[in-house]
Parts: sequence; structure tokens; C-alpha cells
Amino acid sequence: MKNANPPPTRPVIPTAIHARFKQELQELLKILALVDSRLENTPLVSPFPHSDNDSDDEEVLNELSEYENAKTLRRERIINSSDGDDLAFQCMIGFRKFTAYLDPFLPMNIILRKAYNTIMVDRLEGTRKNLVAIVRDVCVLVGSFTYITDFVVFEDIGGFIISDMAEVLMGRPFTKITKLIYDVTKGLVSFTKIFDTYTYRMPRTIPRLKNFNWSKVPPLLELRQNDLMNGFRHPYEKNKFIYKYCLNLGPEYQVNESMKEWLINGHISIHETTWRRVTSSLATRLINKEKRFLGGNTIYFSRILGLSCAF
Repeated sequence: MKNANPPPTRPVIPTAIHARFKQELQELLKILALVDSRLENTPLVSPFPHSDNDSDDEEVLNELSEYENAKTLRRERIINSSDGDDLAFQCMIGFRKFTAYLDPFLPMNIILRKAYNTIMVDRLEGTRKNLVAIVRDVCVLVGSFTYITDFVVFEDIGGFIISDMAEVLMGRPFTKITKLIYDVTKGLVSFTKIFDTYTYRMPRTIPRLKNFNWSKVPPLLELRQNDLMNGFRHPYEKNKFIYKYCLNLGPEYQVNESMKEWLINGHISIHETTWRRVTSSLATRLINKEKRFLGGNTIYFSRILGLSCAF
């Protein structure tokens, strides 16, 4: 008696599909070989030895020469971290030496290829500081000025904040320094600078901005009762007061005294400039009319609107 359910047979793949699969596999193998060759030829970075004197140029040159002696990449090494603490290593950015930190358990890490090779090759020291400082002494360009800061502010970190990072980015250290008070329901953020308090309102709580993209609208400064008592009638007046002494850079910066004198006392205001342009234009039109009336005199004097004109 024949079996009513014969064993299933292997499906037959059409020749065209089989050829396409084979071609794509060959292309993937070529890409993988190219990536492996680039990784093997990438120069390695060995950690800089700890030094108390960061200005030792000879030491920096010796450390940079170590890059040329590195040959192979041993990718079988793993990161020496068992409890999730961040790892410290020193690296060069431009001509300065920085101490960078990496936590392999964070959802986001920004790291250079050379620094990654360092971690994969050598054992690194765990700092056990739990991201107290991720980056130090970073030069940040804000407008036309460069500031040296100990932190980096991300525009949107909502997708990367976890419980351990929230304490560092938005928690007690920042709140303690700025004396920040945040009212979530009203959308008000207040912080104290020296003896004054500044309050900003978040755009999402302003009815007239409900149709705007909130991420593109900065917080708006609000005047408090003390501000009104001090003579402020508009928020921009207090904004000007905030930056009153921000350009006092110290004696190490050279000051052009003649330019300073011109800016303070010698410049012409915009109202004076506008008036002179109007009177000059009017005088020119009247003089041209007078020239046509006199019929060709080339040199004469005229006093119009208190201005002396000679041709």
C-alpha cells in the first residue's frame, strides 16, 4: 500500500534567483574583506603614561612617535570592566592632552577610531567615578567667543537619558550651582545669579506660540516684581543687564584705546547719521536745481539748511 503522505521534497530554487543570491554573497564578502583590511592598517593608539607636567613638549613628541611603531590590531581583547564603571584613557585633541571616559554599558558613546583601538588592545584603568566628568577642558565656540568648559550640552538627549546619566546631566550638581528651580506645571525655570533671580518661561506654555515648533523657540525671560521695582519695563532691558560685564576679559587681552574712545564718545549715533543723509540729499537736489537755473556757472557757493557747499 502506497503512503498517502509522501515525504516533502526540497524546493527547487529558480536559476535566476540562485545566481542573484550568489552575486550578493560575493559582494558582501568583498565589503567585509575591505573593512577588515582597513582595520588592520589603522594605526593604533597606546595610552599616554600619566604625567604631572602636561606642558612637556618632548614627552608629547615621544608619545606621538609610538603611533608609528604599532603594527597589528588584536581584536580578541575585551574591555577590562566587570562592574560597569567608566574607563579612563588619555588622548590628544589637537596639541592638548585630555582625559576621556568611556562606559561600555551606556547606550551612547562618542569615541575616535584611535581611542577605540586603544581600548581593544590595552587594559584600561577603571575610575569608579560613575561619570562624574565625561570630558574635561573642552574648547567650545559660542557665537564669536571660545570658552573652556568641563561639560558638553546635547541638543536632544531624550532618547539617551538613563537613571545614572540623569543625575549628572540635570541633577544635583547643576541645580546646586545655579540654584535652579523648575516648575513643571507652569513651565517656569528660575535660577539665581549673584544677588538676582532670572525666570524663563518655556514656549510650550505660551498660548500664542502653540502653532510654532517649540524646539526652535528659546525660553522667554519674564520680569518679576523686583524687576519692575528696579525700573525694568521690558525683558530686553534685563537681558542687556545680564551681559553687561561679559566682555571684561582681563588685562591679558590687548585693548585699542583709540577704538575704545571712539566707541564711547566719538561715534555718530544712528539718528545723527540719518539726519545728515537726509539734509545732504536735500541740499544736493537744491544745488543741482540752482545750477540749471544759473545756466552753467561752475564755481559758486551756496548756503542751504546751514550747510556750506562748494563746487
